[in-house]
Amino acid sequence: MVAAKRWWESPFRIFQTNIREIDAGLDEKRVVRDILSFGANTWLLNTAGIVSFYPSKLPFQHPSPWLKDRPSGDLIGDAIREAHANNIRVISRADFSKVHQDVYEAHPDWCFVSAKGQHQIYNGLYSTCPSGPYYQEKSIEIIGEVMANYPTDGFFFNWFNFSMRDYSGTYHGICQCAHCQRRFRDRFGATLPKEEDWSNPAYLLWRQYVRETLEELAGRIRESIKTRNPDVALILRQNPDVIMHEVNNAVDRPLPLWKYWAGEVGRESRTAHPEKPCTINAVMFLDLPYRFSAEQPGLVGLHLAQTIALGVNPYAYVIGTTANQPDRKNFGIVRQMLSFHRDHMGYYTGMRSAAKVAIISSIRSEERYGRADGIQKVQKARRGAFRALIEGHVPFDILPDEHLVAASEDGRLARYECVVLPNVAALDDKQLATLDAYVEAGGGLVATYDSAAFDADGNPRPGFGLKCLGVDSITARREGPHAMRSAYLRVTRREDLPDSDDTDFVALDRAFLHISLRKGAVPSFALIPPSRYGPPEKIYWDIETNHPGLVWHTYGKGKTAYFPWPVDALFFDHSLPEHRTLIVNAVTRVSAGGRQVVTSAPPQVEVNVGAGPTDTTLVHLINYSGHQERSFHEPLEVRDIGVEVRGVTCTRARSTWLERDLPVEQTAGGVAFTVPKLALFDMIALT
Repeated sequence: MVAAKRWWESPFRIFQTNIREIDAGLDEKRVVRDILSFGANTWLLNTAGIVSFYPSKLPFQHPSPWLKDRPSGDLIGDAIREAHANNIRVISRADFSKVHQDVYEAHPDWCFVSAKGQHQIYNGLYSTCPSGPYYQEKSIEIIGEVMANYPTDGFFFNWFNFSMRDYSGTYHGICQCAHCQRRFRDRFGATLPKEEDWSNPAYLLWRQYVRETLEELAGRIRESIKTRNPDVALILRQNPDVIMHEVNNAVDRPLPLWKYWAGEVGRESRTAHPEKPCTINAVMFLDLPYRFSAEQPGLVGLHLAQTIALGVNPYAYVIGTTANQPDRKNFGIVRQMLSFHRDHMGYYTGMRSAAKVAIISSIRSEERYGRADGIQKVQKARRGAFRALIEGHVPFDILPDEHLVAASEDGRLARYECVVLPNVAALDDKQLATLDAYVEAGGGLVATYDSAAFDADGNPRPGFGLKCLGVDSITARREGPHAMRSAYLRVTRREDLPDSDDTDFVALDRAFLHISLRKGAVPSFALIPPSRYGPPEKIYWDIETNHPGLVWHTYGKGKTAYFPWPVDALFFDHSLPEHRTLIVNAVTRVSAGGRQVVTSAPPQVEVNVGAGPTDTTLVHLINYSGHQERSFHEPLEVRDIGVEVRGVTCTRARSTWLERDLPVEQTAGGVAFTVPKLALFDMIALT
């Protein structure tokens, strides 16, 4: 007998009303009607923690004074009863990050302590510490009280983290409470660091301590929930039943805005944990200080489109209730996207990625190799490769390096034709052996800059870590803000920069590695070192070299491409089309089957390929043409997009957005169809 599915194992849609204590008297019937009208089937509602919205009997809980406005005196009881009567599930939100002053006075050791010995107080509330008894013990008591009195369907915990900054962004630093000091010392035999100092080995241990403490705590909470009722889900980032992320905006966030945020976290979660569903919260307001100004509909629409296209469950949220929003301009796009998911959820049941390419992400490289420059050296490289593949119409997943070995052992890695290492510098020996074996068996690999040049602790390796690359060693380094300013790479093999006949030089900046090649490696491009760039009368170069900017290599049955410079990070910052072409061409050339998708779509259109139920292939298109710096307008309609997908057979192509069948033809390598028009989004079902 097949076990019945838990509710979260089928597609769902969340609408969150993040209510204030003054909203305790809300009209639950009105909110349920509104949630249904949005197309959602799950209501995430504040329940406990800073304020409880039920008559809690626990001495460290603070029921909302506005519960008196309800005849029952119990919002949670009323809300769950009405929601369940309308087939809506309820997820209980709790926030254990802060307590009121009376709780602090009774239990000061539950709370955050700065290096100066000060507590973190915000609007009269005291920040707590996940190392302390409130998180470690009392949170489980609160959950137990809720579960003992209400048939809630799940739990979500807000601000489930160590509070280094408050809501205003004021920095308070690393918690120095007695519990943090003791637990850190017991775990690592070291003194808890007082500041974020990348040169202090204890700081790296502290970052590890934070991750492990939250994972362990979430695991104990989840076990407690399952002991009481296995049909209640934990929705969280750490150790959950459903992985949860939030994508948002901020008034002080610098350009360029990362418009692919939902697609990034969705890919990584779905690839790392294919056994777990995921949900991504598309915040409907502008920023924390402006919770009553609605976010641009164009940005909310892109977040929801990316979420749905990856088989992730969509989720939207407001502060207050559905009935008291002073700015409702994005209600329409939220209703449109959630309703689409509702009406086509059969396609999304069990959907998984069918991408042939995987980008490797690496927190270890950011921390152990990049350290204070981790964002500059590693995150920018990953996001540059990400954007190059999006604009080049290459479907891909993101696999965290800590899951690389397991993915090889269970067979997931072998389904990819190419793995991309965007400056994944710090790899351990087992990961290196896994990648070498993958290529030797026929896989393709593209690596940039310092990939595989450092060990797991971020120390330089004596030789190059990967045998499959055509590089034996790094003979010299040139790196720094101006070390390669005004350098170029001269095109030596036109096929390595296709469709670029008018470009003979490729801009190079920041870093370049001089390398010795393995036998049989094929070099391409040639370094023109930095030269004068002013005044105009003097800007010519005196020296050209043969130092390669790209190395091709065959290893076993597989092929590799290596760039000894940060081509991906430069593309992230400067968006030169030749940098994108280099990355996409390398991925195409080392992939055994070549391009998975060939399309006439412009770079502003993303293409994803997924596998739906009963041999259905799902091709999602997302239109980014409405984005311009901080503006997210309604996208321009793109017409007559030709798409060919390799390795697929079908007799029917159905545009689910346009609700019409499209002419489809079988080609030598797959199927081809034309989408007559694309607004924001479409999903083509190939059956």
